[in-house]
Amino acid sequence: MFDLNKLLVEAMNSELEAKNFYIDASRKAQSQAGKKLFSELAAFEQNHYNKVKRIIESLDNEIRIEEPSDLQNIQHINAEIEGELEPNKDEITTIINLAIDSEKNAQSRYEKIASLFDNIEIKKIFNNLAQDERNHQKIL
Repeated sequence: MFDLNKLLVEAMNSELEAKNFYIDASRKAQSQAGKKLFSELAAFEQNHYNKVKRIIESLDNEIRIEEPSDLQNIQHINAEIEGELEPNKDEITTIINLAIDSEKNAQSRYEKIASLFDNIEIKKIFNNLAQDERNHQKIL
């Protein structure tokens, strides 16, 4: 049997790593637009961390399923401020490509974990997390 709590803690830690990745990317961006983009992505990851933490806390009572974030409800991110270009665009492009790969990997990982469980509610938790990662990928 798989340890649900351990998998959720690992998911929570992965979200913190992603947040730190975006914070670092924000520091490397030289334009205000780049800094803002990566700061907002770091905030998304913090929200994801908080979501997983709430799931862990709710396990003592009852599993509560939150629906995945909907792209229409996500605040629009402007990757470019009119007239401003990113002087550090090559490194930022590399960072964005790494981030896209990371979001794809997280999505696959959550889908794989969902497939390990027979419990429908647990499957929903991880499938919803996978959908959130898919949404992050689309934003990138």
